[in-house]
Amino acid sequence: MRFIGCALAWRPGEAEEKPSCLVVLDERGSIIANSFAQDAGELARAAEGYTAERRGVMMGVDAPLAVPNDRGTRGIERILSKVALPAYSASRKLFGGEPYSEKFLEELEEVGIQYTDYPFPRNRKQWVVTEVDSSATLKVLSLERGSGKSEDPAEVLRSMPEPKLRKGNKEARAAAIKSAVDILWNTPGLRLRTGNLSADLSLSENVDLSKLEVNASLSHADFDKLVCLIDATLAAYTVHRHWKGRDGSMVVGTGDAGSVLLPANETLHTRIAEECRASKVPYV
Repeated sequence: MRFIGCALAWRPGEAEEKPSCLVVLDERGSIIANSFAQDAGELARAAEGYTAERRGVMMGVDAPLAVPNDRGTRGIERILSKVALPAYSASRKLFGGEPYSEKFLEELEEVGIQYTDYPFPRNRKQWVVTEVDSSATLKVLSLERGSGKSEDPAEVLRSMPEPKLRKGNKEARAAAIKSAVDILWNTPGLRLRTGNLSADLSLSENVDLSKLEVNASLSHADFDKLVCLIDATLAAYTVHRHWKGRDGSMVVGTGDAGSVLLPANETLHTRIAEECRASKVPYV
């Protein structure tokens, strides 16, 4: 079984112009590979290569995979915003009627990986892809490392400063990236493997985040590449955690209406479920 996180360049002006990233975990939660590509077909073929001769694959894509609304926002965004978690503000108008993620899903279907709104824990015979939100996962991990047992996790999440991973000056971006890498490195159950990965950021594959020196001397393009690696790692962690069936996870929304898989311990699950019931949005 393999677990793949994809940080997809999906926004208008980014699709097929900026590289996307794949990060691959094994069943132990160790990172065994990563790679960059710009074309949706190339990404799908890379995923196929990583899963060759495996019993199954669970893929998490950091992008809106189901965009039913012509305008405005999706229902799941309104739910997550009430608990101070980020979600994608996406509409079909934003993409001129055809979201890039739909093209990516078509390419994945060609290699046997099917879209689902609920991957099954502990099932090794599934070849599925689901939507995740890496920024939300990072906030949840920060919550769990700190005041994860608060009576109202939404208040704690709301008080957290937003990490400046994508915007800001170089000093701020470097600090945010180092903080995110630290969270990943020290997350129980996720062990960043270093044996077969490299400290050379210029490579197109198998770059080891834990070996890289992050400072303000890097270019913004280098920072963008690091953020892509971080997002893909968070996406892979999200689906791996769900598959293990421990530590907690949940799905907000359903299939064609838009859904997102999140890590969520019991307290956070209960809080999000309250908002889902109030807004009549399905959840699991």
